Amino acid sequence: MMDGMMGGIMSGNSMMGMCLMMGIGLFLLIILIGVTIYMVVRQLMKKSSVTDRPLLLLKERYVKGEINEEEYQLKRKVLNEK
Repeated sequence: MMDGMMGGIMSGNSMMGMCLMMGIGLFLLIILIGVTIYMVVRQLMKKSSVTDRPLLLLKERYVKGEINEEEYQLKRKVLNEK
């Protein structure tokens, strides 16, 4: 009786179904990890561009000659402390 049950459970169709389900699960896990990495990198990029904006504007003003080097260095130091 046990041989009959084990033979039915471990038949070719059941094994193929289990492998297919494991493959789908692995695929979904890889997709989930990829999406998570994408979202984290995207947030980090967005955050760094927001914090760099004041420094870029300050550098632009210095290059245009609107502020001198002393004023540039002082303001850059203040911005880097924040």
